[in-house]
Amino acid sequence: MKAMVLHGLGQPLKLAEVPVPKPGPNDVLIRVRACGVGLTVVNLIATPGRVTSYPRIPGHEVAGEVVATGAEVRNVKAGQRVTNHFYLTCGLCRNCRSGRETLCLDPRGNVGAACDGGYAEYIVLPERNIVPIPNGVSDVDAAVASDAIATPYHACHKEARVGPGDNVLIIGAGGGVGIHMVQMARLCGGRVLAADIGDDKLALAEKWGADEVIDARRGELAQQVKTLTDGSGADAVIDVVGSRQTLAAGIRALAVGGKLVIIGAQPQAVYGEDPSFLVDPLYFLHRGLELHSSRYVTAAEIAQTLELVRQKRIKPVVTRTFPLVQVEEAHELIRANATAGRIALVIE
Repeated sequence: MKAMVLHGLGQPLKLAEVPVPKPGPNDVLIRVRACGVGLTVVNLIATPGRVTSYPRIPGHEVAGEVVATGAEVRNVKAGQRVTNHFYLTCGLCRNCRSGRETLCLDPRGNVGAACDGGYAEYIVLPERNIVPIPNGVSDVDAAVASDAIATPYHACHKEARVGPGDNVLIIGAGGGVGIHMVQMARLCGGRVLAADIGDDKLALAEKWGADEVIDARRGELAQQVKTLTDGSGADAVIDVVGSRQTLAAGIRALAVGGKLVIIGAQPQAVYGEDPSFLVDPLYFLHRGLELHSSRYVTAAEIAQTLELVRQKRIKPVVTRTFPLVQVEEAHELIRANATAGRIALVIE
């Protein structure tokens, strides 16, 4: 089969012919039809320690059809269209068994890092990671939904707890995750303040439901938020960027009782800058602020997200697609911050 293979830390991916993987007793073999491409992959392959061994096939937002199953697989059938969960978990610890598998106490790593991923014609995944795709949802939409839309679902619903009339600031609103955060916050009833840099990203955020757009190049972000909220600030700030500057600005933009939700992160090994930021405990205490980390989603939340896509209540925003052999071109666009919305591979 054809695959785009990573041979070392931060190296360009190379097209190769490799054997079709064989499923173990509890595994599923999938013919990949689409795979999302985002900043998570770009950061992962350049961060020391994340990829467990080389050569490795990256890519974790997979959609396709099952072609074979292991002898112990009971709930997945050949011919079924499926997507997947990104984390490789034990399934046995107290967090996995209580629906908090993203906080697995005995994690096995990530798809595309600790096992081969979806930048290939076929992929093998544990049955535990499989999520069925409902009828009416395309392969590209399902691949993107498994992370870039499911993550906003969890962030808005469980962490920010966005409600009707809440002012919600989304930092990095025009990117592949941010553009779906705009839609999800609106679906929850929020008034969306979409912040980004770049006219194309701001225009895309406005197109997909932002009530206000904030050009972060034009003045201090928190002050622009205060101006748009009659001085009160944002009830929730969802930071998809995760730099020291954006996180500090997000705290300053919060209203009394507001919540800062961290989605994005910029590893120092990749970006060359320490992303840590200072928190004044008295400021947090006196204003009753909350700090949340939003760590991916559960498999159940992926299924709920796919249902929202099926109902057309959330629309996957895929602005460009590439064939498998052009994945490095897609990665370069992401590294240059030259993409608005999500990118996906279509694997014929």
